[in-house]
Amino acid sequence: MTVSEDAKLDILIIGAGLAGISTAIVCASHGHTVTVLEAAKELAEIGAGLQITPNAAKVLQHFDLPQNFWDAGAIPKTLSVHRYSGDVLAQTKHFDADVMKKYGAPFIDMHRVDLQKALHRKAVKLGVKFVMNQRVDTMDFSQPRAKATTKSGECFTVDLVVAADGLWSAASREISPDIPPPQPTGDLAYRIVLTLDQVQQDPELKSWISHPEVHFWIGPGSHVVAYSLRACTMLNIVLLVPDDLPEGVAKQPGSLEEMKKLFEGWDPVLTKFLDKVEHVDKWKLMYREDDLPSWINEKSTLVLVGDACHPMLPYLAQGERKVTASSITHELIMPRSQFSH
Repeated sequence: MTVSEDAKLDILIIGAGLAGISTAIVCASHGHTVTVLEAAKELAEIGAGLQITPNAAKVLQHFDLPQNFWDAGAIPKTLSVHRYSGDVLAQTKHFDADVMKKYGAPFIDMHRVDLQKALHRKAVKLGVKFVMNQRVDTMDFSQPRAKATTKSGECFTVDLVVAADGLWSAASREISPDIPPPQPTGDLAYRIVLTLDQVQQDPELKSWISHPEVHFWIGPGSHVVAYSLRACTMLNIVLLVPDDLPEGVAKQPGSLEEMKKLFEGWDPVLTKFLDKVEHVDKWKLMYREDDLPSWINEKSTLVLVGDACHPMLPYLAQGERKVTASSITHELIMPRSQFSH
């Protein structure tokens, strides 16, 4: 439903991640004018896999993304939990059918880039303007309309700023100046993507990638998640281990030898996959110890979405909150009078 002319807003969204673009789609589909600022020069081929659970899949169905987007995913037919040595502790066969029957939407594994680009194409089709290579320097919420100025000096005066600027959100301090910085969880993640080409000489590993399944390994001090991507031509592997990164370092290249040593004695299939890895990064897992007192400023000219307000760790497969960010964008389709005092 499109809002009336007098209720339409000029909206500025900071951040072209999944939360930012999803919010742009919701706002633009209701008739608002939307501009998205992104610090990166382009939407690059970065990122790895993510698991889109049925609650998020329903949002994407509502967005009416094209069939080629869904075809680029992998819907797991089986979910298996292994002891670290490889023994199966629990297994759900017909996982795809069971999920669809129970929730009315699929559980689908997707490459983050495929989702981001599909959302971007949808947003552009709805008239959303993307301004790349622009980092916000200052924001002013003292007037009825909000103002954001970029480091290059470009100024945007709008009815509403939506901050989708991630875990280290600068905009969150406009609402809560004393909020503590994100804290380390004590864990880090090795994130890996392998392609069929990398395992061509091993029929067993090829079969694992070619058949859509989700595998978990539970071990002492660590656990692993693996699943197929891109129509079963890639395998995403995440290794969760104790954090040994220096204080203040969020990401750095990892040592293949160190990584493999951590998983000596684990399932031979898993260690064979790790032998195929050519490079790997280590990511410190961070969280917010304290909740923000509000996600909206007093003048209702700033709202936070995604990691900026409610960062979630990957353990619940609800990380990359992006597509569920629309759950709060009902705020954005209220009459203009409710956004200015």
